[in-house]
Amino acid sequence: MNNPYPHIIRLARSGSPGRAWSMMAEHGLLDSDTDQRALTLQARLVKDQAKRANGAERVRLFSESAALYAKAGALDDGSYPLINAASLSLLAGKPAQSQKLARDVLAALDANPDEAETPYWLGATRAEALLLLGDELGARRALRQAVDRQPAAYQDHAATLGQFELLCQELNIDSAWLDQIRPPKVIQFCGLMHTDAHDAAAQDEIASFLERENIGFGYGALAAGADIWIAEALLERGGELHAVLPCEPAAFREHSVTAVDFSWGDRFDRLMDQADGFTALSDAVVPGAAAVRRGDETAVGMALHHAASLRTEFKRLRVMGSSDAQPLVSDTTTVLKARRIGDGHGRNRLPDHPAVPVMATGQGIAQFGTMAEAYRASQDSREPAVLGYAIIQDEGLSLFEKQRLTAMLDCAEKGQSLATQAAAFALKSEDTSVNVEVAGDMRWSGGIMPLFAIS
Repeated sequence: MNNPYPHIIRLARSGSPGRAWSMMAEHGLLDSDTDQRALTLQARLVKDQAKRANGAERVRLFSESAALYAKAGALDDGSYPLINAASLSLLAGKPAQSQKLARDVLAALDANPDEAETPYWLGATRAEALLLLGDELGARRALRQAVDRQPAAYQDHAATLGQFELLCQELNIDSAWLDQIRPPKVIQFCGLMHTDAHDAAAQDEIASFLERENIGFGYGALAAGADIWIAEALLERGGELHAVLPCEPAAFREHSVTAVDFSWGDRFDRLMDQADGFTALSDAVVPGAAAVRRGDETAVGMALHHAASLRTEFKRLRVMGSSDAQPLVSDTTTVLKARRIGDGHGRNRLPDHPAVPVMATGQGIAQFGTMAEAYRASQDSREPAVLGYAIIQDEGLSLFEKQRLTAMLDCAEKGQSLATQAAAFALKSEDTSVNVEVAGDMRWSGGIMPLFAIS
């Protein structure tokens, strides 16, 4: 392997820190005296361990990570390793060392204003150093300026939020001020198909909700009616649209868009062209009721995952008929009403093929009632495991499904659990504590498919 770093980082993110550490050892990357990149990656792995630890072990690991970052920073006075050394020294119970390093960071920034970092990171680094030195007002001002330089660098903002929340807790500072730089919220949406296209009041309510809640990202299907209204309103306000369809686009367009009214077809096509992300589940040929439920679960999981990565809030938006009974919903769900036309029952019923959660290990394949149950079984197995959905025929699992699960199992690292996209994010929708990370693409006889690590 010419460049092991991307694979090591992917292993660390996907819940296999032990394997990541072993790979660093295999490539001679541990405790380097000259390789700054290896030192910062090793420090990051130790820092991740510290976040999961408690008590004296947590302090020891933060101290070890700080020492590794300081060693990396000493190689070229780079602000990134130095500021991490400063912050982790504080978390390791060494405030004097933390402040000394924070002053070194400010000196390095002043000495090299053209350091090869983004304008946001340079400003955020200055803000972090000021916070460590007790200048909370200066830290706020510097962080606000950094965000203003790159207002859409949401992933970077989220990383800063995570670090500053830890520091504020250690310094006994109220962290509520950080909400001012929190990225926009993420929604999963679904709604009534058979709407009155001229229901301006419902469309205004949708736009008002998106504005009021500061929604910047949306996940859902693009069926006729309310789905399309929501997606158009989201794009109108500059948000990101992520289309999640329960089957291939052509079949979805035929059965869930133009079957309602041909006038929705062009709007669906435009939205598909403008979407920032697109996912079509492969477990169904047409959008039957079971497939639509899987699609909604997958969209919920994807939205939850995105919200967590941005350290922002997740919301759900449902649009129902004006006379429909108000459902019981969670605090994160908003229900809006729209005028219904017809009842949608005049068209032919689509064939429905419920897909069953399955888990495969070296011991065989098992079926479960929910994806959460399959995941718990995979954790109990203590061996490589893979999760997916399978349509069970009278004769049992098809040869295609067996081959796919076997190919997935061949890709799993020791102690790792992998899942299909639908399984991974449906699981996330059932258990928000589950971590989902991209594991890479699998090439097999059925084509190329993405795999996701769950932990």
